[in-house]
Amino acid sequence: MSIKKKLLISVLIMTVIPAVLIIVLSALLVGVFLIIHPEVSFSPDNGIYLSDPYIVKLIVIWGIMSLAVILVTAVCVQLYVGRSILIPLGKISDALWHLKNGDLNYEFSCSGDRELREISLSFEELRLRLQRSVRMNIKKDNDRRMLIVNISHDIKTPITSIKGYIEGIRDGIADTPEKQRHYLNTIYAKAEAIEQMVENLSIYSKLELGKMQYNRTKTDVFEFLRNCADEFCIDLQNADMDLEIDIPDMHITAMLDKEKLRRVFSNIITNAIKYKKFGRGSLKIFGEITENGVVMTFSDSGKGISESDLPSIFDEFYRADPSRNTTIEGNGLGLSICKKIIADHGGKIWARSKLGTGTEISVFLPNAVLRKGEQE
Repeated sequence: MSIKKKLLISVLIMTVIPAVLIIVLSALLVGVFLIIHPEVSFSPDNGIYLSDPYIVKLIVIWGIMSLAVILVTAVCVQLYVGRSILIPLGKISDALWHLKNGDLNYEFSCSGDRELREISLSFEELRLRLQRSVRMNIKKDNDRRMLIVNISHDIKTPITSIKGYIEGIRDGIADTPEKQRHYLNTIYAKAEAIEQMVENLSIYSKLELGKMQYNRTKTDVFEFLRNCADEFCIDLQNADMDLEIDIPDMHITAMLDKEKLRRVFSNIITNAIKYKKFGRGSLKIFGEITENGVVMTFSDSGKGISESDLPSIFDEFYRADPSRNTTIEGNGLGLSICKKIIADHGGKIWARSKLGTGTEISVFLPNAVLRKGEQE
């Protein structure tokens, strides 16, 4: 029963029922009085007046009974309204007080009327949303603090190395052309690493703020993937890795930002090179047309990722090496950037891996993106 109906019933109880009861009790009272005092008659010839003792007694009794009826009815209505409306409203008020004072762990539930149950469910939904929002904000604040620490460490390491090599050249340690060439190449590589870190940070900030601009053009998906893979042929050869490409000989078009997608594919391939095992390795790139879209898979024979680390590799600032004492440079933003770029294209990215065996990363683009490319 709704609160509105309950209030209406309460009003009816307070007005109609006392009136009916008073009329009935009055009739019963008069009847009983006449039975007890048969000598009393209310005919005009008897001359009964309000001042007569019998009439006074009757009026007093009638007044007491009427007052009792009204009081009993009021108490019943108070109990009814209190149990069904006022107590739940008090619980709601108490829950709102806790919410206002920042107590997001206060759970509220209310049974009974549909309206009160809906209020209870709405309050719980609001509380859980606020709780998740607060937790996300705390996590983001912690991530920003970790970003400062990580970026400081990641930039300081190559800068220290650059300073060391420059001092070596300045002090004459690099006393042969071969040594000087080696020192200069190392300095250049470290400078490129710093540039990549700064660029990743800039891209991540734009993606996080929703200010990344996409220049989507009609693109042959598989041909673009093949071209991106070909760009890394020399890097893969230098890393002693074989490249195998198995892509359908079909023209599947989509509206893509080539620059952003190239960054995604480049990051995946670069990681395969970075995390290869000792000895000869391999990278296999597959393309597959599914019922829902296309899937592009990069499968390497590298070090692999542990089961505990795998769910977090697409998180911001995540590094599988907690000590950060590693020769592999990076700031844990690469795959998180990939995830955001693919999501902005309406797709998904995921990974499968086995420690010591290798990693497989798949990129999915849905039919909606592909059909849009066909229409352009």
